[in-house]
Amino acid sequence: MTILDKYVLSQTMRRLFIALSIVLLTLILERVLRLFEFAAANNAAFGLVLQMAANLLPHYLGLALPAAFFISILLLMAQLGDNNELDVILGSGSSVKRMARTIIIIGVIFSGLSVLLLGYLQPYSRYGYRAIRHAATHAVWNEVITAQTFFAPVKGLTILANEIDLDGRSLSGIFVHQIEDDGPEMTITAGKGQVTTDIKTGDTEIVLQNVVQIIERPGQSPYALFLGKLVFKPDFPFKPAPFRERGNDQREMTLGEIWRSNNRKKISDKTEKNKMAAEVNGRLVRSFSVATMPFLAVPMGIAAKRRRRGPAVATAAILLLLYHYSLEIGEGLVGIGAVSPLIGLWVPFSLFSFFCINMFLRIDQRLRPNRFEQLFDRLDNGIQTIKRNILLRGKPKQ
Repeated sequence: MTILDKYVLSQTMRRLFIALSIVLLTLILERVLRLFEFAAANNAAFGLVLQMAANLLPHYLGLALPAAFFISILLLMAQLGDNNELDVILGSGSSVKRMARTIIIIGVIFSGLSVLLLGYLQPYSRYGYRAIRHAATHAVWNEVITAQTFFAPVKGLTILANEIDLDGRSLSGIFVHQIEDDGPEMTITAGKGQVTTDIKTGDTEIVLQNVVQIIERPGQSPYALFLGKLVFKPDFPFKPAPFRERGNDQREMTLGEIWRSNNRKKISDKTEKNKMAAEVNGRLVRSFSVATMPFLAVPMGIAAKRRRRGPAVATAAILLLLYHYSLEIGEGLVGIGAVSPLIGLWVPFSLFSFFCINMFLRIDQRLRPNRFEQLFDRLDNGIQTIKRNILLRGKPKQ
């Protein structure tokens, strides 16, 4: 590896880290806010929100990596042009295509990592996210009860505890109010309580200490009992029912599992086969697309010098979004059996790759204006014209 390769590698990775952090934060922030709303609606603990967000990271990383990689290359090439480093590189006898070799190799490596990310890590993280969500919506004790908050797990039962330890098993300052249909109304206060679970039967109960129990029956006067100890058995599950096994959805299956299922002919439903084909080909196309990013980012970055950087980033974002949504549409059409994976996914990938490589091969050794540079100039002139018109309208007439 030459000094030039090391320099390009270090500069690319530094920008990639910054761009990936920004893009990933932008994508996941809105989802985290929705997770907090979900947690508030289900009385879920803050730790569950963090666990669900952690399981969402592989999904958003798969979306953020291509965009961040593209933007980092574009900004690197623009910076090299602004500092006249490209001229120095060309003057030393090297070429832009030779300099881009390191970036292309990085793209191939990231493409392989994307196969592992989309094909194997995401299915497990998606299942983990759904399992945690299931626990949050079905658990009624360990993950939802909080101190100094009324807790109503089922109709007619309300529980309050002033203090709760970290594992939710030791309580103090306990208040329980229970109303049965056409039955007695019971109110319990206790100084301390301990939640215990029978290892053999799995039954859970609350052992209360220093108890005052008030019972009121219809048509009778209420009476109070002062007890040193009372075993209270709530009629609700303390733990959620076990979540289903992974693989109920093709998005929870790894590439190897889908491949083996198709080879063993376990799937007889044609609709299910189409969904499997869309999932496999969609993951592969998105992974291989990362390797084509440098071929388009390099010529766009060369054209994005000086004032053109804003229009260049905006154009890159539009191109990547159009390509992303074309794959989304193609994957949907393949999933319903309207088109084959070759037409729905691989044709858009081939057209995009051909466009990227063609623009890369058109790079002129003398760095004469290319088509992107002309496009960015027009966009910049249009933006400047709009700004001038807005400023002129805002000025008072004399």
